[in-house]
Amino acid sequence: MTTYATTPATTAAWPTEPAARRAHALAAVEEIREELTLGAAESEEQRRLSDRSAAALRSSGLLGIMTPDDLGGNVVGAVTAFEIIEKIGHIDPATAWTATILLEGAGELATVVAPDTARKLFAGNLALKAASLKPGSAERAEGGYRVTGRWDFVSGLHHADYVGATFLVDDAEGRPVRRAAVLPKADIQVLDDWRVLGMRGTGSSSFAVEGVHVPDEMIYDPMGYGQREDTPLARLGMVPYVLQMHPGMVLGAARRALDEIIDAAPRIRRGSRINLSRPPALSELTWFQRELGELDARVRSVRSLSMETLAEVDRVIGRGERAELPLLDRMQTTASLAAKTAVEVVTRAFRHAGAAAILETSVLGKLVRDLNTISAHGVMSEAGFESHAEFVLGLQTPETRRMV
Repeated sequence: MTTYATTPATTAAWPTEPAARRAHALAAVEEIREELTLGAAESEEQRRLSDRSAAALRSSGLLGIMTPDDLGGNVVGAVTAFEIIEKIGHIDPATAWTATILLEGAGELATVVAPDTARKLFAGNLALKAASLKPGSAERAEGGYRVTGRWDFVSGLHHADYVGATFLVDDAEGRPVRRAAVLPKADIQVLDDWRVLGMRGTGSSSFAVEGVHVPDEMIYDPMGYGQREDTPLARLGMVPYVLQMHPGMVLGAARRALDEIIDAAPRIRRGSRINLSRPPALSELTWFQRELGELDARVRSVRSLSMETLAEVDRVIGRGERAELPLLDRMQTTASLAAKTAVEVVTRAFRHAGAAAILETSVLGKLVRDLNTISAHGVMSEAGFESHAEFVLGLQTPETRRMV
């Protein structure tokens, strides 16, 4: 018989008042900064989130920011969630991505199953979940479904307690609908196939399942709103729920790139190996100053747009409402713009850094690989601009809105 259990962790209670909770959360990132910095190098080498980083994130309580307090979490608002992931993104984008996926998965799991089932899943500790939306297959069996397939790009898989395996079935009218099965990690086979250009530390490997029976209580609609109404996911739906935090990680990484080039600019002297005269430092060149000023302004402007958009998300959730089409469009457009801006910023910082940036140990080199990899993800891609154009042209309705 399948048993449901979670990985033990020790977390301290967080303040309940929102401003105090925000301050506590941001301080928690700083408290584990050194561990995450050391763990990032291990994650890159191991091609998955390091045990060091995973333990620090769990013990800090940061992985509970989308899980209701009554299930052992510590929910924060959209603005605060963005700020947390932005700080982690400044340390390491892969760590920020993996943390985001796992904490979103915990919040989703707390929402999509029945409350009694959720209490069982979270009884031991915070239940972390990774998932893939690529459909596998399932057939109806007594009391549930028998699930088979292979699912790829499953970020955070190595540290998840559960996985979500998506499949397609026909509804009562014979139309295909998407469903997902929650499986304990022990019921799957993890495949060692995450060998990529960037974001190596996310451990976004594949998993395989062969004929595992999943009871109906562990089946849910991965694009729905869930079975409780008082969580961020219940108010936003799955895709915008993800979009709360993903812009933070890329803008945090962009800020890190600017910090790196600002620090290096006084020491970079182009042509110093071949010219007899001592060339000026990069920081002394007016063209570079103009470039740096523009890049800094662009990061700040997109960050302001993100904060403005997420403040509206907080207001909508605070009123107990669901996000409507105009806000959903703003969230997607902001995410696409954040990713495109971050890629351009880190690429230009990399090009100005000279030969030092091409070394394997270069922070800027890693940021170029990581940010270009992130921009290939659907919710962060430039396809979001196409969706925005459909919206402003009046071609989009809530019923016709497509996933990017």
